[in-house]
Amino acid sequence: MSSTEYHNQRLSKFLAYAGIASRRNSEKLIIKGRISVNGVTVIDPATKVSKKDAICLDGNLIKHQTDEARIWLYHKPVGEICSNYDPFGKRTVFDSFPAGLGKVCLVGRLDYNSEGLLLLTNKGFVKRYLELPRNRITRTYRVKVLGPNLNNSTLKPMRDGVTISGISYGPMIVRIISKIEKTSWLEISLTEGKNREIRIVLGKIGLKVVKLIRIKYGNFFLGKMRSGQVKEVVIPIELTQSMEN
Repeated sequence: MSSTEYHNQRLSKFLAYAGIASRRNSEKLIIKGRISVNGVTVIDPATKVSKKDAICLDGNLIKHQTDEARIWLYHKPVGEICSNYDPFGKRTVFDSFPAGLGKVCLVGRLDYNSEGLLLLTNKGFVKRYLELPRNRITRTYRVKVLGPNLNNSTLKPMRDGVTISGISYGPMIVRIISKIEKTSWLEISLTEGKNREIRIVLGKIGLKVVKLIRIKYGNFFLGKMRSGQVKEVVIPIELTQSMEN
């Protein structure tokens, strides 16, 4: 959102950009009478507001967001935790970010032993959109596995979807890139992103993950970024339009 655009904006959009809730849930907050503009409760989500207005949620003033949304790519190495603090003293991704980066939030996560593309943003609504399952943002990984008899039949449960310990994992797109004896490289794409999803499902079909690298998240690619590198990128217009709708 550009600061020059911040003019006669729908109230529901303002709330979403301020990180209060999604557009849909912001509309619910308004309809429930929890939002006031200049001291007057409003119940119409289409109410127009500007940066001159004092907008409150349950009586608490909401800070106007006048700076533009930004996204950075980070090549996370193995051995970092996707958190801003670890009680056991392990290194976190925030320890590696440049000091001048400012306050950012992580889009999705990678576990301690995984590496590759991690997205950072200064806006909660960007994070929410990219993580929300119903938006079906594709994540793609290159995975090195160990296991005998790997073939298309072995991978069928991944492609069909599987339930493990009461948790349902949706269908994945899986492609065998190379296979030498018991060692194989797979390319796996999914849209859910549950905790340790790929490792759990591969383990269920008898394959051990040796290396896991995220190479793509939605519109963004790891490319040739070196491990530990942070790079700001332009938000693609198609992503901006999707978040606006």
